Amino acid sequence: MIAENQYLGPFEPFHNTLRAEFQEHAQVIKFTKSDYPFSSDDALDWFYIIVSGKVKVYEMNFETNREQTLYLLVRGDMFDVVTLLDGNLHELAVDVLEAGEALRFPVDKVREWMQVNQNFQQLIYKYVANQIRHIESLAIDLSLYETKDRLLKLLLKNVEFINKKGVNLLESLSHSEIASLIGTVRHIIDRHLKDLKSKGIIDKEKKNIILKDATKVLDMLNSL
Repeated sequence: MIAENQYLGPFEPFHNTLRAEFQEHAQVIKFTKSDYPFSSDDALDWFYIIVSGKVKVYEMNFETNREQTLYLLVRGDMFDVVTLLDGNLHELAVDVLEAGEALRFPVDKVREWMQVNQNFQQLIYKYVANQIRHIESLAIDLSLYETKDRLLKLLLKNVEFINKKGVNLLESLSHSEIASLIGTVRHIIDRHLKDLKSKGIIDKEKKNIILKDATKVLDMLNSL
């Protein structure tokens, strides 16, 4: 059960109309980097809203050990909307990158709320549409842009994300994890970040990348 002041993320606007339902069915779960609280099998029975922390959803080629991150789930994100909508197993790999908390709801109950509350249903559909747009953008970037350009786009996107949601997607991520976000490998990211730092475009503080000159990044991308 959740407390009255528990963060409900995207469900918050419906707290008044579905208050009793949320209080009865939500469970708070805590997770660390050594935990595996989210899985494709779990999503057949449970639906999650991330309250804090960072969760990576990805695919992996075990022959090459190459990874491609599909989503980084942070505060307000949901898992797994695909299984929620079609009821089928959605086989994806999931790892915790940063410890945090999530709210867990029975997936059948969330489907019931979608049926009885049209605005709630539209919220879920809008979230799915945003995920589709994200995957479309990822596919276009991987197909049409060079690695350095994909990195520049990621740095700008992160600034927008910080301004919009107050969450730094790249904070404390290793270069390997950043490489996985844009479909490359660590040593290439190392080289590009070193070059950007030498040009005064970024700075580094431990594992954090600080974008110092967003205008220059925009000019570089507009010149493509």
